[in-house]
Amino acid sequence: MAFDFVLQEQIDSLKQRERKDQIYPFNPNYISLSKGYQLDLSLKEIERLHRFRNSGKFANSVAEFKAVTQVSSDWIIKYSPYFKFPEWVTSKKLKVKDLNVSVIKDINTATAEELIEIRGIGAVLSKRIVKYRVSIKGFDLMEQLNQVYGLDSLVISKIKSQYQILTPAKRTKIVLAEATMEDLLRIPFLTKKEAKKIIGLRTKNKKITLKSLRNEPEFDSLKLERLALYLQ
Repeated sequence: MAFDFVLQEQIDSLKQRERKDQIYPFNPNYISLSKGYQLDLSLKEIERLHRFRNSGKFANSVAEFKAVTQVSSDWIIKYSPYFKFPEWVTSKKLKVKDLNVSVIKDINTATAEELIEIRGIGAVLSKRIVKYRVSIKGFDLMEQLNQVYGLDSLVISKIKSQYQILTPAKRTKIVLAEATMEDLLRIPFLTKKEAKKIIGLRTKNKKITLKSLRNEPEFDSLKLERLALYLQ
């Protein structure tokens, strides 16, 4: 009898655990921090989703959610069956354009032909944006659009309302101790004066690192954070 009682306790415990871990259908746009941990999302993945939502946008498909959060394909296979989007998203009878809903596109894959559709961007500017993006191996921040000659703040705001960085930039980081002046001048946010400063410091210290630049007034934490996208 005692054995049966212990066995029943174990069964009840397993049932309770199963109920606790059970996942119910949910709208992936409203994943909280605690819900994200329950779903095995990393802090960075949750933050990407929250930044996207704070901009007033919604992920309206599994593919868009994956692009925004950059979760793995294995995660999508495991959890996307529980995604529950609003009826107007899943209904085939309703069209996005009829609901006046803006679909966010990827600035890192946009073509010149697509960009030219934005008011204020002509053939010259659209090609210039793509050319600049190619030269830096992809945008890491939307603020990098400020580096494109001829784009004013109003046009950049229009771009940001329709485009975001959904595909992360892919590049090989340059070792700071080996970077040439030409390498440094290709890095956004780094002026010619700052590049010369780095070359001068490296002449004194051949083992220079980004960390050692913290002692220089020209390189604040924001500057170093952005340089870390290109240098190691």
